[in-house]
Amino acid sequence: MTDYPHCRDAWGYANDVRDGTIPSCKYIKLAVERFFADMDREDLTFNYDEVEKFCNFCGRLPHVKGKWAQQQKRFDLEPWQKFKFANLFGFYRVSTGKRKYQECLNIIPRKNGKSIDAAAVGLYMLTSDNEFGSEVYCGATSEKQANEVFTPAKRMLKSNPELMNFLDLSIQTQSIFRESDGAFFQRVIGDPPDGTSPHCGIVDEYHEHKKDAVYKTFQTGMGARENPLLYVITTAGDNISGPCHEKVQECIQILEGVLTDDHADSTLVLIYTIDDDAPEDFWKTEDALKMANPNYGVSISADWLLKQQQQAIRSAKDQGFFKTKHLNLWVNQTEPFVNYENWKACADPDLKIEDYLMHPCVMGIDLSSRIDFTASCKTFYEDDGDGNRHYYLFPEFWLPEESSKDYPAWRDYINFTEGNEIDTAAVKKKLKADLDNYMIDEITFDPWKSAGFEQELADHGAEITKFPQTIGQYTMPMHEFEAAIISGRLHHNDNPVMNWMLTNLHAKRDTNGNCKPRKEDQKKKIDGMIAAIMAIGRCMQTEETVYSPTILTI
Repeated sequence: MTDYPHCRDAWGYANDVRDGTIPSCKYIKLAVERFFADMDREDLTFNYDEVEKFCNFCGRLPHVKGKWAQQQKRFDLEPWQKFKFANLFGFYRVSTGKRKYQECLNIIPRKNGKSIDAAAVGLYMLTSDNEFGSEVYCGATSEKQANEVFTPAKRMLKSNPELMNFLDLSIQTQSIFRESDGAFFQRVIGDPPDGTSPHCGIVDEYHEHKKDAVYKTFQTGMGARENPLLYVITTAGDNISGPCHEKVQECIQILEGVLTDDHADSTLVLIYTIDDDAPEDFWKTEDALKMANPNYGVSISADWLLKQQQQAIRSAKDQGFFKTKHLNLWVNQTEPFVNYENWKACADPDLKIEDYLMHPCVMGIDLSSRIDFTASCKTFYEDDGDGNRHYYLFPEFWLPEESSKDYPAWRDYINFTEGNEIDTAAVKKKLKADLDNYMIDEITFDPWKSAGFEQELADHGAEITKFPQTIGQYTMPMHEFEAAIISGRLHHNDNPVMNWMLTNLHAKRDTNGNCKPRKEDQKKKIDGMIAAIMAIGRCMQTEETVYSPTILTI
């Protein structure tokens, strides 16, 4: 492979990850195994020349930040970057002659050169990928963020006028432009306009995107291009309910071989982090820094990063930020009551309520009028014969129609009623239908909100109980809710609204270890969680003998 030095370096990196010479998390190990597996596939071919072409192009670009810019150094790719680009530009499908990968997800901690190599990718796709009239977009949530990629791209050209002339480019206020074919590279801030036809779409810091409009617009606009590329770069974040975290979970399933469809096969995934099953204090070690930061000691100073780590060890308030930005761990600013990954492990999208028609059920209801959701949670339960009680949750939600603009992705999971307040008649109608269709032993309410509901449902045959909203009333159900999730005794249907509310659920605690639900922010709703926990509390009181689970210390 002497004629292909960049490919040789890529192979060297892959082999060093495989044999443990380079400390790597499980996701990078899986990416390496995927690379070797692709090399053996008969439906793929590897184009060494295209990899060398891209890496050589990068080598002509000058550094534009820091000491390397001052020293007038060129952009020489590190072995881990060459591995990425060997995957991205090397594999082609035999049947079509097109590149295997049309999408690349880069989840890499801060200061590891994400923005610089994205700028290089953008310039290459603009000028050197054999696409006439190429359109390259960098999408971000703010002008400042969009400039993290776009400004280095401009500076690379300004610092090398000879290259700019060779590539026939001009720099305009809002774009990099080539007059001969109308090709351009420009920023997109906020929602991109319809009609874009990207040859390359760069999504910067995806974790800051509250919705997936940029990602989807780029993705759906690429159909007319021969070899398009959707290039996503981000660190981890704290918005577990956002589109980025959802995408990350999908990409993990790609690496693990759970998703194997055409889209999965066309998506390159690189996640640099530490393993979630590592020892509790592993994050405090230098090996953790090396594992999560592929440019450790190169673009990111080892001494500087070690100091940040020591600061986080000393100060609990700094730990969340450090783990998120430098170890790529998804961490809420304040820890939720239940670990989200444990909750997701209890998900069963195939859970069907029809299978529980003959199971006893308690329905918890958290009522509202306008601001919050009205939520019900039919909670079926059964004992497994070994003293363990299992719960099966089927939540339902209501909001006024005017709130639908705030939750566009969840229209299929929320009942929107006409007007600017929830139509209580529509809620009552559905609850009565539930009473007719299921073995609902009782309905439990927050007594403060239940006026007007209790009697009407009682007249329809419901057994009504009140659930006082006190810390003493909630403590045992909260403990049982957490214990059931951790032990796998709780089962839910992966409702995205309920998933979001779980991430918003915190606990108000007293000095005696008692706790009740609370939310950190009025915008972060927990109504479905309230309904579920109240229902579980009542499930624990059934059949004369009060169910007494093993209590976890929290």
